[in-house]
Amino acid sequence: MNIVTIGLGNFGASLAKILTSLGHDVLGVDNDLGKVEYFKDVVANTICLDATDPHALRLLPIKEADVFVVCIGDDFGISVQIAALLKKFGVVRVICRESSSIHLTVLNAIGIKETINPEYELAKIFAHKLPLVGIQNLFSITESFKIVDLYMPVSLIGKKYSPSLFRKEMHLKMIALKRNHRIVYSSAQSAEDEDKQDIEFKENDTLVLGGELRDIKKFLHS
Repeated sequence: MNIVTIGLGNFGASLAKILTSLGHDVLGVDNDLGKVEYFKDVVANTICLDATDPHALRLLPIKEADVFVVCIGDDFGISVQIAALLKKFGVVRVICRESSSIHLTVLNAIGIKETINPEYELAKIFAHKLPLVGIQNLFSITESFKIVDLYMPVSLIGKKYSPSLFRKEMHLKMIALKRNHRIVYSSAQSAEDEDKQDIEFKENDTLVLGGELRDIKKFLHS
């Protein structure tokens, strides 16, 4: 994808770096030349300009970019101004960072439907993850259904399970098993062999599981 990120603060720079590492064509924009120079080696492309200036904003690839992400959160007036200009210039997809309910309301009022509040999103993930000791990452499908990854519990090391037996006993779906940075089992690749394939769990394996939160908690305390 061709992605333009406007604002190279903590969130914007991190987003631009990760998107670049994933192989996307990223243009990072900021009006601070120091930031532009600092991140030029880790973001695919960087440019210094004032995105609140309509003439300067037109220098960006308005028609070529698949999406513009306005990452400014500390001054929602500037964020709204840039978003409004992008909509005026015909950018089809604009995603904005929002920092408050007022900020969100104003963005929605000018036609911005996609927003992100990274502080809230991180706090929400951490709040769900905090009571689950041993969890590395957590993704919420619903309030009760989660996907988690965790290091292999000591109680399972050396044991063998087929994915179907694991699901029957633990009430959790084994989505993947990672060993030494390599996927040794994936439900997407082995769906037809769930009854036949016995997997021996080893120390330092990482399990990716999906299921109800109550069953995940029960599994962690077993």
